[in-house]
Amino acid sequence: MKIRLATNDDIGQICHLYNEFYAYNATIDPVYCRAGKESGEYPKSVVDSAFSDLIVAQENGDIIGFIHIKEGRTPPYEALMQNHYAQIIDFIVTEKHRKRGAGTKLMEAAKQWAEKRKLDYLELFVLQGAVNERQFYENNDFTTVMQTMRRIL
Repeated sequence: MKIRLATNDDIGQICHLYNEFYAYNATIDPVYCRAGKESGEYPKSVVDSAFSDLIVAQENGDIIGFIHIKEGRTPPYEALMQNHYAQIIDFIVTEKHRKRGAGTKLMEAAKQWAEKRKLDYLELFVLQGAVNERQFYENNDFTTVMQTMRRIL
């Protein structure tokens, strides 16, 4: 398995993974997520950005997973500690390749990506119903620091 940065040549395969990602999230949280079809514009914008990347796991020429990671900064409020951090926006390993180490390798690559840029920490958001994913993140030393609450009107 090879872990590397995505290129524009990978966009087609990445779109297929995004479609799986969207469908999966729709099963976990159908109120806020829906299955969709990725056109390629979004992953191309990530690949072309100086402040974000798609890190892919490739096996036998096929992309089997990816992490979308980007740089972020805390808002410039006087009461907040100012941090420059890495945010994991999207993270998927195809269902048939899960539990085989690809996710762990991708997460390690994300940590290295952030360390290379001398960022303060890694951050991500997890859907409430994503129990297995939450366990994976906790096993990779992530801790809960905030919860989002909503009231439907």
